[in-house]
Amino acid sequence: MRREEASAAAAEAGTPRSPDLHDLSDDSDYAAAAAASSSHSAMRSDLVDQGSGETAKVDVVYEKERVTIHPTQYGSGRISGKLRLYLQQGSLFLSWEPNEGVDSLSSNSATMEIEKYRNLYTIKALPLSDVRFIRKHTPTFGFEYIIIVLSSGLAFPPFYFYNGGLRELFATLKKHVFIIRSDDDPNVFLVNDFQDPLQKSLSSLELPGVATVANAMSRQNSLSFTSSVDEAGHGSDAKHGASSSMTEYVSKQKHRSNDPGRDLSIQVLEKFSLVTKFARDTTSSLFRENHSSGGHTYGRQQQEYVLDNRANDKYKDQQITPDKDSLLSDSMESNKILAWGKPREQPLSVDEWRSFLDPEGRVMDSKTLRKKVFYGGIDHVLRKEVWKFLLGYHEYDSTYAEREYLAVMKRTEYEAIKSQWKSISSTQAKRFTKFRERKGLIDKDVVRTDRSVPYYEGDDNQNVLVLRDILLTYSFYNFDLGYCQGMSDFLAPILYVMEDESESFWCFAILMERLGANFNRDQNGMHAQLLALSKLVELLDPQLHNYFRKNDCLNYFFCFRWVLIQFKREFSFDQIMLLWEVLWTHYWSEHFHLYLCVAILKRYRSRIIGEQMDFDTLLKFINELSGEINLDRAIQDAEALCDQAGPNGAACIPPGTPPSMPIETDGGLYVQQDEVM
Repeated sequence: MRREEASAAAAEAGTPRSPDLHDLSDDSDYAAAAAASSSHSAMRSDLVDQGSGETAKVDVVYEKERVTIHPTQYGSGRISGKLRLYLQQGSLFLSWEPNEGVDSLSSNSATMEIEKYRNLYTIKALPLSDVRFIRKHTPTFGFEYIIIVLSSGLAFPPFYFYNGGLRELFATLKKHVFIIRSDDDPNVFLVNDFQDPLQKSLSSLELPGVATVANAMSRQNSLSFTSSVDEAGHGSDAKHGASSSMTEYVSKQKHRSNDPGRDLSIQVLEKFSLVTKFARDTTSSLFRENHSSGGHTYGRQQQEYVLDNRANDKYKDQQITPDKDSLLSDSMESNKILAWGKPREQPLSVDEWRSFLDPEGRVMDSKTLRKKVFYGGIDHVLRKEVWKFLLGYHEYDSTYAEREYLAVMKRTEYEAIKSQWKSISSTQAKRFTKFRERKGLIDKDVVRTDRSVPYYEGDDNQNVLVLRDILLTYSFYNFDLGYCQGMSDFLAPILYVMEDESESFWCFAILMERLGANFNRDQNGMHAQLLALSKLVELLDPQLHNYFRKNDCLNYFFCFRWVLIQFKREFSFDQIMLLWEVLWTHYWSEHFHLYLCVAILKRYRSRIIGEQMDFDTLLKFINELSGEINLDRAIQDAEALCDQAGPNGAACIPPGTPPSMPIETDGGLYVQQDEVM
């Protein structure tokens, strides 16, 4: 809980709550585990060849078998391994090495895929000085797991402890590194946190894939506050002390206004705006306007910043806009290595569409149809019909009669689901906290979703009410996932095209089968996509990748909005309908949106490198590309990159990465939630 003086100071200065500086001995479970660990501290010593003829003593202080990861979003396979903590030359390292083969619960079809990616998840030697925090999950049912988040912002997949041992792990960590609980979330353990004002803003983080202050904190200064280090008994690590410029930066940031609000149900985007000085400055004025409505609303305003370009008023006189000359030079530079994709064609016409159908309404050549849509899009009058095929609501080999029957059955099913929340009385709602919370979030979001589009503009717009009803119904249909900000962005164009509540719902629900992992609480889906994006850039533009690496931008969080809502805020409403139907064809790749990210970054690479953009400047630049990107050219560039990458590009993308469809298994879907293993 917040102490009174801290509360008063936060109210006056707007600073975030700092974690209480207590160790883990306040927890009886961890104290008991520590005692057990002490009695069991017959540490194994090994000799490891260092390659130079010298050897260094390795003391294994913790070792656990059957620590398991699930490479995909689903239950198609898992990889068990051995997790170790060991001391070498005075430093603590973590390693995880998979066992040979996959678990027996894996299906044969999944085994081959998982084996190809084993090296992707192996951790040979991770210094604990590189770890920012560890999030512990203890579900009501199922097994405990942890998520390790690095200072760079990247996170490893969840590690499940099927044989227990999590308490002993934290007890061992406490002995060798400075580790404290976040007072905002007792399940978040901050590693090597020395009350740096920059790091305090991260005390409310609960999710992986959240960037730390990557430009201010690197491995060299991660142990920078020597006074706290000395108190923790780590004075020997003073060689990592902060530079004078870092100290000056910290002092400048000391009085920055940060959001103390926190809401467990809101996804990583609300935390993301804490990453940079630019984001903090831009959003602070917005937060103050809504502070009176409480921490919940206050926290959600952070998320709206990342999802809304309108928060840039403060920077109007210093906007970075894409330079046409630099774009041309980038284009010429890229031409040297790429054969450009095919020119865009005319949209699929009514006559062409009819030519694809047999007399009973079956699509006779789905691949050619998808190719046509990829290169030209769809005439708007046909979207209502064709989108249902692209999204998977209709099978390509279904007949007119079968589709009519499906519509009737699905409408009945939709009304049954909708009645679940429609029948909730006000008295029952008072005792249904989750329903009230989700309804409140949806009510706030729908009134500001695409209101500039005539279909949704104006007060008392019936279409806005339908948008709300569909989202509320979906929150009951998929109660585990519920509702998260960004979902309304996906639904609005679908409802606009379908103009039918039931069909819009089912098309949206099917789309969420592919993209719902973007909104999972552990952010595994977003992490997988950003990791794949990093590997694609490394493959297709090593120079740009190295630039990002040198400037602590390898977390690729400047592309977060692009990936989360599939470029919804980067293009006009008409353009986004074209782009999405191109993506839904999966003609070149299920993950064509990642190649699109690479194509846009590559087009502006000379500007990025030439102006030596750091993370803050790059984030600002990327956000201001909204409305400036040539969509046709970007699609052509992405096609060329996808062709150039070939199988090597596909190998960069871990199995199960959204928007891959679920892998059907006897065990069903693997849900990444606290309540379900």
